[in-house]
Amino acid sequence: MKRDAVVLWVFGFLILGVWIGLQFRTEAQPDRSKLDQFFRYLEYEYVDTLDIDGLMDDAMDHILGSLDPHSAFIPAEDSEYIAQRMQGNFSGIGVEFRIHKDTLVFVNIMKNSPAASYGLLAGDRIVTIDGDTIIGPQLTNEEVTQRIKGEEGSYVTFGLLRDGLTLTAAVQRGIIPLESVVSTQMLGSLGYLRVERFAETTHDELLMALNRLDSLQMRGLIVDLRGNPGGYLHEAVAIADEFLGEDKSIVITKYGDGTTHTSKASAGERYEDLPVHIIIDGNSASASEVVTGALQDHDRATVYGSTSFGKGLVQEDKILSDGSKVRLTVAYYYTPSGRSIQKPYEGADLPSEMEGAVFTSDSGKVLLAGGGIEPDIYLPADSSNSYYWSMSFGTMDAFAFEQIDAQRADFQLWTFDRFVTDFELSDMQLYSFLEYGSYGLVLEDLSSADVEEIRFLLKAAYAKNIWGYDAYRNVLRTDDSVLKEVVRCASAALK
Repeated sequence: MKRDAVVLWVFGFLILGVWIGLQFRTEAQPDRSKLDQFFRYLEYEYVDTLDIDGLMDDAMDHILGSLDPHSAFIPAEDSEYIAQRMQGNFSGIGVEFRIHKDTLVFVNIMKNSPAASYGLLAGDRIVTIDGDTIIGPQLTNEEVTQRIKGEEGSYVTFGLLRDGLTLTAAVQRGIIPLESVVSTQMLGSLGYLRVERFAETTHDELLMALNRLDSLQMRGLIVDLRGNPGGYLHEAVAIADEFLGEDKSIVITKYGDGTTHTSKASAGERYEDLPVHIIIDGNSASASEVVTGALQDHDRATVYGSTSFGKGLVQEDKILSDGSKVRLTVAYYYTPSGRSIQKPYEGADLPSEMEGAVFTSDSGKVLLAGGGIEPDIYLPADSSNSYYWSMSFGTMDAFAFEQIDAQRADFQLWTFDRFVTDFELSDMQLYSFLEYGSYGLVLEDLSSADVEEIRFLLKAAYAKNIWGYDAYRNVLRTDDSVLKEVVRCASAALK
C-alpha cells in the first residue's frame, strides 16, 4: 500500500510539473506568432507544394526592405561572396578570364599569382577543368569562378590549348588579394590613389600606397572616393585617423536607445599635415562619407565633386540558423560637427535638431547639412560623352579581345606607359569595329566627337585585354575632366 501511495504521489507531481511547464512555455511563447501559424497553414493545408523556406526568406526581405533603405535580408548563398569581398582576399589562382564563343580564355595573369608561377599565359584556351569538359553555350562566368576557386593549397587541373598544342596544368591554389586601394600614382607633385571600398585590408593597403608615394616626394594627396559604396567603419576610422591630430573626433554613432559613441584620432600619425584633396560623387556612401565628413569638418581636406549618396545608417549583421543574415539598421552616423550623413527618407525618425541647424568646421566655415556630404568645390561629372557609346562597351571589349588575341605577341612588346602616350587606333580599325558591332554606320555618319570617343574607349578596351582591368581604368583616367581640375586646383594650392 505504501509503495502504491508513493507511486501515485510521484505520478501526481510529474503531471503537475508537466502542466506548470506547459503554462510557462505558453507564457514565454504565446503561439509564437501569427506568422508561425500562417506558415504552418501554408505548409500543411495549401493545395500545392510550396517552398516554405523560400517564402520565409521573401517575407523577411519584404519586411526589412520596408523599414529603411539599407536594412536587408542576405541569403546564405550570397553571404560567402559578400564576406570574401570584404575580407580582402580569396583562395584561387589569380587569373582574369572571359568566355569567348563558348570557350574559356585566360585574358590576364596576375603578377606573383599561382597562375603566373606555374607559367599560365594570357590567351590560353581552357577545354577541361579537373577532367570535365567545359566548352559549350551553357558555360557561365559563375560556373568558371566556382570551379577555379577552392581551398588554399588544393590543386585545380586544366586541359588547355596553346599555339596548337594540348597541355595539362595542375596549379596549386593560393591566397589572391582583392585590392581595395588601386591606381596609386604620382600626378606631378601630387600623390593619387583610389579607394574602391572599405574592406578588412584597406587601411593596410593605404599605408603601403602612402609609403610608396612618400618615397616619390609626394607634396599633397588626392583620395578618389567616387563610386565607393562604403564598408567597414573601423577601416574608415583608421584611415581618417592618419590625417587628423590627437583626440580629434572622427564619427559619432547614435543608437536607438539614445546612447552615443564617438571615435577619436590617436597621436603621432605621419600624415597629419599633408595637404589632402578628396573627390566624391553621388555613389560615394557610408564609410566614404565618414572619412570625407571628418576631414572636411576639421579643415583637413578640400572636397571636390558632387553631393555624396547620403547613407548615414549603421547596420549590424544578425546571423540566422541556416547561415543567412539579417542586416539590421541599429544607429545613425554623424560627422564631428554634428551633421547627419543620412539623407531624408520616408518614415525616417531623424532627430529634430537637424532642422534649421547651422554647422561649421573648426575654422568657422559653414557646412551644408541636407543629407550626404556637400563638396567644397562642385565639379559635375563630364556629361559630354555619348551615353550610347559608353553602353556599347561590351561590344568594344569583345572586339578588342579578338584584335589583341590575333596579335598577342606584338602587343606584349608594349609597356603600359608607352601605350598610353603612343598607341592610337587608326580609322581603318574604327571602320572594322563599326562593322563588327553591326551598327549600320560608317565613320562618315558620326560626329567628330563620337569618332574620338569611340577611339578613346576602344583604346581603354585594348588596355584591359592586354594588362587587365586596372589598366583599363588608368586609360580612362587620362580623360577624366574632374580629376584634371582637382589636380589643377591642388597644384595651385601648393605654390
